[in-house]
Amino acid sequence: MLLRTIIAPLGVCLSMATSAFAADLVEAPPPAAPTWTIAIEGDPEFYAIDNGSNTARSLADTYFKLSVSHNFDNNFVGGIFIQPTFKTGGKSQYYAEASLGYKIKVTDAFTLTPSLGLGYTWHDTGIIKDADANANVPYYALYLAGDWKLSKQWTWNVFNFRYRNAFSTTWETPKLATGVTYNIDSTNAVYASVGYSWKKTDTTSAPYNDLAGDKWNIGIGYKHSL
Repeated sequence: MLLRTIIAPLGVCLSMATSAFAADLVEAPPPAAPTWTIAIEGDPEFYAIDNGSNTARSLADTYFKLSVSHNFDNNFVGGIFIQPTFKTGGKSQYYAEASLGYKIKVTDAFTLTPSLGLGYTWHDTGIIKDADANANVPYYALYLAGDWKLSKQWTWNVFNFRYRNAFSTTWETPKLATGVTYNIDSTNAVYASVGYSWKKTDTTSAPYNDLAGDKWNIGIGYKHSL
């Protein structure tokens, strides 16, 4: 009886200790995927065609884009960016834009993302409105991006199409770009792109109100997710 009195509590303690030890051996769930991304990008832009005093392939400007985006649980993605653009000749133009898009998983590797952006541009815009040759205007932008994940590290940003226009004056600026992204690890990536844009604006000299080649650019950027 004495032996049973001693052994019984020891057995209970050993059982509890074994259960606790087994619980410690259970693998912890993987960390949640990052939902926020901060990015910085730099792009020189070159004139696409000869137009007035602008010579094709000569430097038009250099811009920097600072952006923050968030991936929601329901496949929506929202973002904002600020883009200062420094033009040759000492002029500058600035953009601020907010956007909302939706990721459509076409296949395991290919994703389409349509989105809508609302923005504002100001300073030396070159946008003509009434008697103002540098009007500060709000604008809207429609985007369609297609991304193909080639491997764990590489993604081909097959296309990114933009249609952009001001609300209160003619300022159509479509653009088509393609590029690649290299994922350094789960939270850091670098990317490069090349793009070509067109422009339609009310002007007093050729190409007047026609949609014509405007600029092409080369971009390099860095993204950090958290």
